[in-house]
Amino acid sequence: MSAPATTGSAGTAAPATTPATPAEPRRIIPQAFRAAGVGLPLLSAGAAVGFSANNDPNAFVTYAVAMTAVVTAAVWGLWGLVDRRLLRASETLSREAGLIAHGTADGKTGARIPLARYGDLAPVAKAVNELSDKLAAARRDTARTVAESTAKAEEQKTRLAAVLRDLHEGVLVCNLKHQILLYNQTALDILHLAGDLGLGRSLLHFVVAEPVIHTLERLTLRVREGRHVNHEHGTTAQFVGATTDGHILLAGRMSAILQDPPEGSDEPPTITGYVITLSDATSELAALGQRDALLREATEGFCAPIANLRAVLETLDDTPELGPEERAAFQAALMESSNTLSERLARVTNAYRSVVTGSWPMSDIHSTNLINLIRHRVGPEAQYGVTLTGLPQWVHGDSYSLVILFGYLIEYVYALTGVPDYDLSVEPGDSWVYLDITWRGPSVPSGIVDSWLDHPLPDALGGLTVGDVLQHHKSTMWSEPVTGPGSESELLSRLRVPLPPALKPPSAHTAARGGARPEFFDFNLLHQPLATSELGRTPLDQLHYVVFDTETTGLSPSTGDEIIQIAAVRVVGGRILTGETFNTLVNPKRSIPAESIPFHGITDAMVADKPTIDKVLPQFRGFVSGAVLIAHNAAFDLKFLKMKERASGVRFDSPVLDTMLLSRMLLGEGGDHTLDGIAERLGIEVVDRHTALGDSLVTAAVFLRMVEMLKERDVRTLDDAIRGANIIVELAARERAF
Repeated sequence: MSAPATTGSAGTAAPATTPATPAEPRRIIPQAFRAAGVGLPLLSAGAAVGFSANNDPNAFVTYAVAMTAVVTAAVWGLWGLVDRRLLRASETLSREAGLIAHGTADGKTGARIPLARYGDLAPVAKAVNELSDKLAAARRDTARTVAESTAKAEEQKTRLAAVLRDLHEGVLVCNLKHQILLYNQTALDILHLAGDLGLGRSLLHFVVAEPVIHTLERLTLRVREGRHVNHEHGTTAQFVGATTDGHILLAGRMSAILQDPPEGSDEPPTITGYVITLSDATSELAALGQRDALLREATEGFCAPIANLRAVLETLDDTPELGPEERAAFQAALMESSNTLSERLARVTNAYRSVVTGSWPMSDIHSTNLINLIRHRVGPEAQYGVTLTGLPQWVHGDSYSLVILFGYLIEYVYALTGVPDYDLSVEPGDSWVYLDITWRGPSVPSGIVDSWLDHPLPDALGGLTVGDVLQHHKSTMWSEPVTGPGSESELLSRLRVPLPPALKPPSAHTAARGGARPEFFDFNLLHQPLATSELGRTPLDQLHYVVFDTETTGLSPSTGDEIIQIAAVRVVGGRILTGETFNTLVNPKRSIPAESIPFHGITDAMVADKPTIDKVLPQFRGFVSGAVLIAHNAAFDLKFLKMKERASGVRFDSPVLDTMLLSRMLLGEGGDHTLDGIAERLGIEVVDRHTALGDSLVTAAVFLRMVEMLKERDVRTLDDAIRGANIIVELAARERAF
């Protein structure tokens, strides 16, 4: 009996070998049982007849004994046959099948089991041979696939190696532990290393750690907040570094390697590693350093000669012996020289600052990100705390050196004053953006501030000093007393550092994206009862506020429009706590109309995996608990919140102040009471407009300005403000009634 042919991997039939035909397959054991089944009854009947013919009284006993012996012998004989022909054979067959499973097959067929050896088990052996052939074919296919994949991988590896080899920049791929996973020869050349870097070794063994860690923190923060999607540089960032021995300065660029979250998750992508490209900037930055020293000498070196010239002039003034003509000529010549030196000094100083600023690597930075990195550098273990306040702005600079600078300045102010709490904020100016460190206490004397300029900054590259970083940004710094926001008698001080404004702020003045939201009146919501408690009698500048805003699919909540974004920021003690915010997108469970997208920039794809409003509102209610709510055109936002109270299981019963109504109270019915119009009149620069969080921040700044204006109208407490707003609502209701 022959095994059927199997199909090989190439599609051709693989002939099976034809073993010798087994002796009487499937006959021996069945025939033995048939013989026993037929023979035993016949033998029993014949023996019974024979014993009965002998008339022996013990014939029955003899018959029984004889038949028992015969049956016993038959059973043992059958058992021996089954044991030898089936049980032992099946055990041997299983062992041979195991050998075949672990064997190899280089030919067209697999390992074989002789069929003749197994008699009645020959069909099983035949099936094992067929499986062996199929296993051999599968192994050949697997081996061929592996070989092809290996060849492709080697080809891609060769191409990648060729690309990396031809790059003029060093390339290193690292995981989050900074272990090197891949690098090219150029990286070795740039780092001036002989031999191999060694896969698995830490990059921080060769490169100064702080710039690398700082840049990774920047990218992590950008990805965590989802800003990488629309960011100009995506998931990449530049930095300046150095080798650990300090001999080589490096210009680097880091690109984050992202892993998408699980399907259905609202979490942002996670960074699993990064790619760094490096170039040797030693000569460039060294030349820059030399220019710094040369220009510093030139600019500062002019001071002494000019002082001498002026001293000579003063001496001449004190020398009456000279005649009038001689004195006049002498004075004119000296004055001309002094003016020439002064003009030259001004020109060289301006050129010096331009060269330094233009050569140092800088980029546009959002102030919130910059201050968050400063707070992170200070760390929770510090004996002083840093709070982010005020409206965000865009600045232009080197984030790494600025983070080191401000961390150092806060530490020195703390060492000098012992004050445990500091506010970090930015304030726009005509041509500068001022980054302020503010504290409660006396200011730092100017002599001490000036002495800090020559202090080298720890962790800064190339031994930069405080003055170097300021000069790179064409900046300076000073300390001054300021008036506190909550009380004019409160003694506050700040250390102010002007920074260049951003060259191309990505999202400044986005009001052109869409028009202003129309005024929305729901008189039941706008007319509020007085607080009639200690809360109502509390001065406005002493209350705890949460300023919030929503973005929606449309303007009509009663016809199915839904919230798609909700954001809020805390205001405490007259300070906007920019670091304490609530901001989330919401899945409206309906499509966002195309005509509303230009107003808020939110698309269906952006909210597809976000939580629904019944999940978001309990979190938002917890954030606003115990605070007075502030909103612009508040009835619009409150209408959406009130309609979702039952579905979310929360109630919004806090007092609410509307900056639109307060504007009408302060400025009258005429005029522009839109948020943009009010902000423009109050001189508040609008950044990140038409986002829920951006509008909340602008509304907070508008409200704080209004608090001072309300005091002048003798509106000092929460009840005063609610009473005045109710009057405006009643007047508007009567107007509409007519």
